[in-house]
Amino acid sequence: MAACGGGGGSTTATDSSTSTSGTDTTGGASETAGTDPTGGAGETASSVTTGVPTTSTTDGGDTTTGTTGTPGFDCDAELDSAWGMGDDVGVLEGDAWTPGRDGDGRVNCVSWQTVPLNRWVRVVGTRLDALDAEVKAAIPGWSDRGNEDWHGVLADWVGMAWDTRKGSERGWVTVGGGHDGSSNDGVYKLDLRAMKWSIERLPSDSSKWPEAYSANFTNFNPAVEYYENNPENPEGVYSDEFFDPDNPDISSRTPTSRHTYGSTVFVPELGNAGKILMGCRRYWEYDVETATWSLPKFPFDAAANYSGETGYAGENMHGWWNAAEGRYYMSATQNYNAAQTWSVLAGGTDFRWEGGYPSGGWAALSNAMDQRGQTLHTLQYDAGRPASMLVTDLDTREIVGHELTYGPSAMALEFDPQSGFDGRTLAHVAETGQYLANLEASGEGMLWAWIDENTWTLERAEIAGDYPAVVNGNTETKLEYFPEIHAIVWVNVAEEDIRLIRLQ
Repeated sequence: MAACGGGGGSTTATDSSTSTSGTDTTGGASETAGTDPTGGAGETASSVTTGVPTTSTTDGGDTTTGTTGTPGFDCDAELDSAWGMGDDVGVLEGDAWTPGRDGDGRVNCVSWQTVPLNRWVRVVGTRLDALDAEVKAAIPGWSDRGNEDWHGVLADWVGMAWDTRKGSERGWVTVGGGHDGSSNDGVYKLDLRAMKWSIERLPSDSSKWPEAYSANFTNFNPAVEYYENNPENPEGVYSDEFFDPDNPDISSRTPTSRHTYGSTVFVPELGNAGKILMGCRRYWEYDVETATWSLPKFPFDAAANYSGETGYAGENMHGWWNAAEGRYYMSATQNYNAAQTWSVLAGGTDFRWEGGYPSGGWAALSNAMDQRGQTLHTLQYDAGRPASMLVTDLDTREIVGHELTYGPSAMALEFDPQSGFDGRTLAHVAETGQYLANLEASGEGMLWAWIDENTWTLERAEIAGDYPAVVNGNTETKLEYFPEIHAIVWVNVAEEDIRLIRLQ
C-alpha cells in the first residue's frame, strides 16, 4: 500500500489505490548512485525492447513510413514553424544522428523525420564540454578548480530546469557541480529545436578568486568568514554566495557552484522571458531575459538551521511550481526522518511550511518527481526498491497512491537497502500511459524501467540503440519528456552527447 498517510485520513478509491489529503509519508532510504549501465539497456540494434511505446493510427493500423523507415509526418504540411524548413536532412549512421539545420540554426523538419523511433539515439555534436574553448576565449585564464572539470557540472547530483512549451523546448543547467567536483558557476542552455548547447551566463572569473577557495566550492571562503563573524548580518549573506567585504570586484552575491538535485524549475510567466527558481540551500531566482540572479532569501529568515520547523533548503530536494497559487514548493529539507516541504511566493515572500506534502521523512529524501501541468507525479522508493507512485492534484492537494507490482522482466531484481541511490529520475509520457524511471539493482548498476499507469506494473526497459559508454547514475531531473516533439531527452554527462527516444 502506498505510504501516503497522515493527518488527513485516507479513503479507498475504486482502483484499490489510496487517496489522501494528509501530509506525512514515511519509509524509504537514501541511496548512492551507480555508474554501471550493464543490464539497463540493449546496445545492439537486434535487442528486444520491453515496454517501449509503439506508434499506431486510431484504427489500429500502422502509420505510414517514409524512405527512412520511420513513421513520420508530412513536413510540407507541418504547422510547427519551430522546425527549420530547409532541405538538409543531416546524417544518420545507425543510431547516431547529426541534425541538418536551416540558415537560422534550427533543426530541419526533414532531418527530425529521419530519427529512428523507440530507441536511444545519440545527437552528434551535443557535448556540454565543447563549450570549454568558448568560455576560455571570453574569460582569458579561466579554469575550473574542481577535480572533475566539466564532468562535475552535470554529474554531481545536478538537475536541470526545462521549458516544454511548443517551439520553446529547451533546458538549463545552473551553477552545477559543487563540493570538490566543479567550481563552474555558469548557466548553460540546451536548445532542442537547434540541438545545441550555448552559454546563457558566463562563469565567474576564477583568476580573481582567493587561493583558499579550492576544496569545497559550495562555500566561498570570504563569505563563510563573514557569516561566522556576523550570523545576524543585515545583508543576509551566507556561505553559498560570492561575497567578500574587502573585494567588491568579486562580490557579485550570485550562487556558488553546488549540487542542485531536482530544485531548479523554469516558470515562463515570471518576468518578460521567464525565470528559473532554485531552492538549493536558499531560495534563488534567475531572470532569463537579463541573465541575472536576484538576491537570495533564507526560508523563514532562520539562517542555517535544520530543525524541521525553521531552517533552509538542505539537500536531496525536489522543486515544483504551483501556477494557481503562484508559489514555488521545495521538498525536502535536510532534516532526514523529519524532512518536510516549504513553499514561497514568487519574489521570495510569504514562506510557508507544508509538512510532509506530498511525502516526507526518509521517503522524501529518496524519491523522484515529474510535474505535468498541475499534476505532480512522485515515485517513492522503499529500501532501494521502487515501491509506489503518488499522483498529486496541485489544485486540490488530493494525493492518490498506487502500489507498484513487478512484471516478469523485473521480478527477479534484488536491491541493496543500504545502497544510498539518490539520483533518481522520472518522466511521465501521458499519451502512452507510461513512466520512464531509473533504479539501481544489486549487481547490475543503474537500470531503466517502464511503469504502466493502468496496471502500475514495473518492467525492465531494455531499450535498444546508442547507449552511452560513460553513464552517471545521478540523473536527477536531467531526463525530460517533451509532448510537442514526442521525445524523451536524457542529458547524461558533459563528455557525452545527449540521448533521446523519439516516440512519435
